[in-house]
Amino acid sequence: MKQFLHLWVPIFLSNAIIMLSGLFDVIFLSHFSSQHVAAMAVCLSIYSLCFVSGIGILQGMMQELAEAKGRQAFSDIQRIVKQGVLIVLIVSVFAAWLFTHATPLLNLLKADDELQALITPCLMLMAWIIPGHLLLRILYILTQTCGQAKRVFYANILYLIFKVLLGYCLIFGIEGYIAAYGVQGAFISSLIIQWLMLFIYYFVFLEKKLRIQWSGTFLHWATLVKILRIGVPNGIVTFVDVFAVSAIALLILPLGDIVINSHQIMLGLLGLMFMVPLSMGSAFSILVSTKIGAEHIESAWQLSKKAVVVVLSIGLCLASFVWIFQRWIIALFSGDQQVLAVAFSLMMLVCWMHIFDAILVISVNMLRCWKEVVLPMFIFTTTVLVLGLGGGWYIAYHPISFMNIDFNALGIYGFWWMLAIAYTVAACLCLLCLSLKYRYYIRRT
Repeated sequence: MKQFLHLWVPIFLSNAIIMLSGLFDVIFLSHFSSQHVAAMAVCLSIYSLCFVSGIGILQGMMQELAEAKGRQAFSDIQRIVKQGVLIVLIVSVFAAWLFTHATPLLNLLKADDELQALITPCLMLMAWIIPGHLLLRILYILTQTCGQAKRVFYANILYLIFKVLLGYCLIFGIEGYIAAYGVQGAFISSLIIQWLMLFIYYFVFLEKKLRIQWSGTFLHWATLVKILRIGVPNGIVTFVDVFAVSAIALLILPLGDIVINSHQIMLGLLGLMFMVPLSMGSAFSILVSTKIGAEHIESAWQLSKKAVVVVLSIGLCLASFVWIFQRWIIALFSGDQQVLAVAFSLMMLVCWMHIFDAILVISVNMLRCWKEVVLPMFIFTTTVLVLGLGGGWYIAYHPISFMNIDFNALGIYGFWWMLAIAYTVAACLCLLCLSLKYRYYIRRT
């Protein structure tokens, strides 16, 4: 448990700091203009699809790094990191193309001309943000896997300070010195800070022995295939996860600014809560994969079971805490009573979704450690896309009849209800897969 806490605490605090930087942007913009919040919601929905897909693929790199560390194979660590850099470059090119050709998507979503005028320059900025953001994540993964997660935490504190100060100045402006850029200011600050932190982290925080050896062969097909074999299915799962939730921000544009702002607040809160099981899953994954690399298989299985119990317990406690103190928590995000009223009405679904999201993330993480990635991918994509997003869109905009009872179109509640149900089904099925995997191992031994 001491090893777990040594990894988890810095990883959790680092992830929470990253989420807080985004929440500060939302809070600042909510006091600037509701339309700028809507523009931020659309931009982040598009950006998140590419960024988290890249992070999902890089999870394969994390698994390979942990196993290489368990084997004490430091030459393999260099090869793995180099393949990660190649993956980031490819993902960044694809993302940049998507960001600079997003006008048809905005027209399809019926975003008005004024909203598109805010979004378009932000998309151009995002094309330059994402390579720096993903390259910095590679360095974070390398440091965390090698047992130096505290360095990532310290770097993220520095990032948060720079981001909040610069973001505030560029969003609201400084009279006589800096113009008020609104939502564009939030993305300009992200662009500057991401690239600045990339260079600071590489030359200041990263140990010299972990820096990339640029000489010699860069592409190593065998290592790249190993990473992609785990990373691509995981990237698909991560993409679907964010797509299902973020797509709501695009699909609810016809429902108006109040609903969009409320959804963005609850999405930010859910994301902040999600940092707890996500960071725990990352910490347990590193420990389990390290044991597998060292060929301590029985010990790795026992740790996998303990991980599920711990994450579920923490998830229940956190959901209960948020439910009890919901009025104080939500009031921090906005002073608009109409926005707060919609947000409060979604709280039960947020807490429900968090509990099963916690079960889902730890189950998928443990299955990935044991090289079981394809089946969870199919389970998750099917339930979330079909039942969650598809079912949510239908009951959000169409009246339904169930057991001779007629229901009007549910609007934003339709999306959240069906997503909560979909995550519950996916979590239970993935947990069952992990249980069956363990029983198969017991029979073989």
